[in-house]
Amino acid sequence: MSIDYKDFLEYRDGNLYWKAKPAPTARIKIGAKAGCLSKGYVKIQVNYKSLKAHRVIWEMFNGKIPDGLTIDHINNNREDNRIENLQLLTNRQNIQRKCNSKGYTKRVRAYKLTRPYEATKKHDNINHYLGSFGTACGAYMANRMFFIGGQYV
Repeated sequence: MSIDYKDFLEYRDGNLYWKAKPAPTARIKIGAKAGCLSKGYVKIQVNYKSLKAHRVIWEMFNGKIPDGLTIDHINNNREDNRIENLQLLTNRQNIQRKCNSKGYTKRVRAYKLTRPYEATKKHDNINHYLGSFGTACGAYMANRMFFIGGQYV
């Protein structure tokens, strides 16, 4: 069952505002800006569930997000939830885009203080050192292309 966010939220210039209570006991002020910042994302509480505002905004304009797809901020600013700044990508496209723009992903340990980027991969509880790279994207690609026992892991 899909929630129709337009029943209780209004979109204006990349922000959401309450126009009705999402739950009978919700402590919100009608007309107030919805959401708070958490780990760089704007999140809102709807029916006792925490949701990312950019996903809610996308669904308000375009309907349900298909399985296997994610919403990406084109300018990489997680607080900028204008509909024209949001795009639908596969998870793979999103990771590749982040690698090209920032170079950091959760799968690669990348260091850029006084040494080049280093890539490691944990497989069967063994840490494998994959080398030092001039860019974070190089470290990421080494991690993704790790080959052992005749297969990629």
